[in-house]
Formats: sequence, structure tokens, C-alpha cells
Amino acid sequence: MSSVAIPLLCGCIVLTVEPRAVVSGPDGTARVMTLKCDAADRVLQATDNGDAADALDNRPLRILIWNIHKEGDFGWQRDLSTFAAASDVMLLQETALQPPLRNILDNAGLSWVMASSFLFDSDDIGVLTATRIAPLASCTQRAVEPLIRIPKSAVISWLPIAPTRAGMRETLAIINVHTINFELSLETYRAQLKAIADALAGHRGPIIFAGDFNTWSDARDRVVAETAARLALIELDLRPDQRAVFFGRHLDHIFIRGLQMIDVGAIPVTSSDHNPLAATLRIP
Repeated sequence: MSSVAIPLLCGCIVLTVEPRAVVSGPDGTARVMTLKCDAADRVLQATDNGDAADALDNRPLRILIWNIHKEGDFGWQRDLSTFAAASDVMLLQETALQPPLRNILDNAGLSWVMASSFLFDSDDIGVLTATRIAPLASCTQRAVEPLIRIPKSAVISWLPIAPTRAGMRETLAIINVHTINFELSLETYRAQLKAIADALAGHRGPIIFAGDFNTWSDARDRVVAETAARLALIELDLRPDQRAVFFGRHLDHIFIRGLQMIDVGAIPVTSSDHNPLAATLRIP
């Protein structure tokens, strides 16, 4: 991790030269590092997930996806504590890595990996993936907003799946994304999603791809659909659909591959400008 940084907006926002990842440790500490996707691929190729102490099986997997609005709204701690206790995987966007958030995740027994988009007054802001089973590998990506020059990020994590009776060993790839928002064209938006799809090109197991896609136009919906088609993903259909609406459109989505859906829905809250999405899935 380079210590060189670029200050923005009167020094309040700082971008590190290399994308910054923050990873929880078993003793409640956190490590700052660089997690590149090509390095994660090498780790996965060298890992026998049959040796993992914990692995996913065909029991229901409870997922929560939530843009938490930088923890700026009343009641977020109460709601996040409830969600964390009831979830196996949490994908959070607009996360501010401060002690109250870390305490909630630690108390719920969740490991976490954060892709820091930038530092604001020394706090990491970005997307965070928390899981009950520690990932075999994770990587982060960062894309800079073309107009306002403030990045958006993604975390990709690979969780071990218990070997089948036939001896097959696979991983579940989980992608947590907050996409580019302010752009006159689609060049950077498309490039951000392509980079994620490229990192998953060799993955043969199931996938969960979710987050805040900032799909506020038909053109953006088409780019997301192209990415989903490339990875053979299907979008979960929420009925009734209680996702938050911005400019008449939904921004938060869940896509899956190789998984069975048991239940999916959105949970109305006042503790963020986004309603969290909750899904229960199963590995066949």
C-alpha cells in the first residue's frame, strides 16, 4: 500500500494512489492492504477449499444488501444490529468505517473486507462485505467518477463450498458494488462493470452480484443487463417491490447464478435513503 495520497475538496477527502482495502482480523484489529484481483486468482488456484475449517453447504444462506448512507440517518445502529444478527452475508455501500459500525459487525461474529473508495477526515468510506464464513480470497476495485473525481468501489470475495459427494470443490463468488453515478457518457460506467466481469471470467461456481448500481437510465440498465448476460446471471424479482425509488427508478439490484432462491424482498426503513434488500438463497 502506497502512503502517497491525493487530497481533494480542501483536504477533507484523500485518495490513496493504490486502491486501499481494510480487512478485519480475528482479534478485532484491522489490516490495511492492497488486494488485487489477479493475486486473488492465484490464491484460489493454490487453495484446496476442502481444507477450509468452515464451508458453505445446502443450508439457507441469508443475504442483506444495503446502502447505509454513510451512517448519517437516525436509527441506523439499531437496524444494522438487527440485520447483522439475522444475516450470513451483508453487502453494505456508502459505509463509513468508524467504531460503532465495527462494533456491530464484531458483536455479530462477522468477518469483513472493505474496499475504501476514499478517506474522509481519516475515516475509510466505501463498500464493505461481511460474512460468517471467512472468504478464501478477496479483491477490491476502484473507479473514479469522471465529473466529481470521487471514486466508487467494489469488493469481490470467494467463499468455500463444502465438497460434493462426487468430490467437486467450488467457491461462491460474491460481488458487492457501488457503481459510478455522475457521468455524461457511459464509458467509465461500462468499464467499471467490465472490470468486475473480467475478474469473474474464470469462475465456474455460483455467483451473487449485488449492490447499488445507480441505474437511473435505460442506457445504464442495458449495460447492467449486458454484464449479467456475460456472467449468466439472473436478476431476482421483488414482488411486492419495496425498493427505494430515485428519479422514478430502482438503483439496488441482486443478481445470482447457480443458486436457488427461497425468498427475496426489501425492508422499508427510515435509517437510510435506501431500503435494504434481503434474500434467502440455497446452494443446490
